[in-house]
Amino acid sequence: MKGVKLFALLAAVASLVFARPAGAYWAPDGVALCAAPDIQSAPHATTDGAGGAIVVWTDYRGAGTDIYARRVNASGTAQWTVNGISVCAATGDQSYPAIVSDGAGGAVMAWQDMRAGNYDIYAQRVDASGNVLWATDGVALCAATGNQQSLKMISDGFGGAIVAWMDYRDGNWDIYAQRVNAAGTAVWGGDGIAVCTASNIQSYPDLAADGASGAIIAWKDLRNGSNYDIYARRVDYGGSPLWTADGVAVCNAAGNQSAVSIVQDGLGGAIVAWDDQRSAGTSYLYAQRLSGSGSTSWTANGVFLCSM
Repeated sequence: MKGVKLFALLAAVASLVFARPAGAYWAPDGVALCAAPDIQSAPHATTDGAGGAIVVWTDYRGAGTDIYARRVNASGTAQWTVNGISVCAATGDQSYPAIVSDGAGGAVMAWQDMRAGNYDIYAQRVDASGNVLWATDGVALCAATGNQQSLKMISDGFGGAIVAWMDYRDGNWDIYAQRVNAAGTAVWGGDGIAVCTASNIQSYPDLAADGASGAIIAWKDLRNGSNYDIYARRVDYGGSPLWTADGVAVCNAAGNQSAVSIVQDGLGGAIVAWDDQRSAGTSYLYAQRLSGSGSTSWTANGVFLCSM
């Protein structure tokens, strides 16, 4: 694995995500963003607001794993420091970063961080020129006991971000969330707010904007003790959880439901999709729409999309 390098998004992906003139291409095999020693992995990207992208990744060039980032402009020219800027090089491992645009040509990044001996959640903001704007090595969004990991994030629409993750502070995997503002201040309490602390395991959240600067968060849930279901809950801009305590059931059909994904519907609600095994031995894709008040709009337990 040693020697793996990081390259810019392939043209096929870039054409889906970032606007560019018809017929314009970068290098045939991609633009090198980082060719530093050892491994660069788990890249994620967001728009730079000018036809290019800001890419963040896990980097093995140091003693542990760190977080690096680099911008590539609309012409395919890599910007900032050669091989990327250091977003976080704290002790311990930092890994699995996520990234969203800050709406001003820069980006907000968050990652899981082992500097204290267990996984916590940290974040950093970078401007369009590659300058880090918050505390060196990032600000803590959650430093509670136990592990916090498998984070997802969205923009808060004001230069900050909303982050959701699975959390083991109480000896059981739960779902928590935090908002960090444009100045780098965590505003939903010191270690985030509880979205779901139901019995058994809640894990692998995803989230979408609710159209009012809050979020709708969905996850897979083992509260019934026999198979995973899909639940969701809305959190408003101030950090107040809405809807039913511990979330509303999106799908509690027989068998396991997992691999949840969510997008906003443009009307204050969201559309949730998942991998569904309600028929033994077969995987399907199902989806459900949630209104802004938390009611389901389509067939109970979701509509069938396709078999896998």
